[in-house]
Amino acid sequence: MPKLTNQNLDKIKDKIIDIALFASNTIMQNLGSTVKIKNDGSPVTTADIKSDQIITEKLSSIFTNFPIVSEEKTAPKNALGDKTHWLIDPLDGTKSFIEGSNDFVVCIALINNRSPILGCIAHPPTQKVWIGGKNIGSYVKLPKSNIRKIYCRDIPIRGPTIATSRHHVGPKLKEWLRKIKYYKTISKGSAIKFTLIAEGKLDLYPRTSPTYEWDSAAGHAIVEGSGGKVIQLNNKELIYGRSNRMNPNFIAFGRSNWSKFLLE
Repeated sequence: MPKLTNQNLDKIKDKIIDIALFASNTIMQNLGSTVKIKNDGSPVTTADIKSDQIITEKLSSIFTNFPIVSEEKTAPKNALGDKTHWLIDPLDGTKSFIEGSNDFVVCIALINNRSPILGCIAHPPTQKVWIGGKNIGSYVKLPKSNIRKIYCRDIPIRGPTIATSRHHVGPKLKEWLRKIKYYKTISKGSAIKFTLIAEGKLDLYPRTSPTYEWDSAAGHAIVEGSGGKVIQLNNKELIYGRSNRMNPNFIAFGRSNWSKFLLE
């Protein structure tokens, strides 16, 4: 692959969309597939494995320069620190997938100098795809429709709409929410929460329970491409390429003035 310029990133958008949709179709063909439990206690299905194989094979054949880190594989040593690499979650929201909910997606991100510079999220049930990055903008593509640019919204006067995880609402999050004057919440699974911020459909997504880098990277890039931000809850930069791939607590938001709704 040539040098990573904004122009080159813009050119590969369609290729990444095609890969994400190919994986999405495979997932939908494997509804109700066999479930196993991994060593960390999380579930994995045949759909996870087949989606991973497709994404890995296609990325490797098109973009030979960069190693691939996946939730379903041991990370290669040349994909740590500031090394450029792909970061994928072939089926984010496996629990929702197993339960029959539609809150599951495919996530593909390109990491460079510890930051996600390109992210793609595909929603298999609807074939809707979001793609973007801080320096190229963010876009949404629906079946039989032209790709269009998307933007975060200004927070309504009545207060922010906050996304919470369908499966991971603990005491830390409840404590954090008590700091907000007035708000409403929407419970969603998977990285689809990031896309709702990017499309201007909600305002905040605080995360105080454990996540891995592949859970956030694609959404991180898309939110930043639409004018938003993803940072640690302590206001430090959220970086990638850690050896354990674990994220610290973070918050994604569309507008920085959300803090005006904090209680004094």
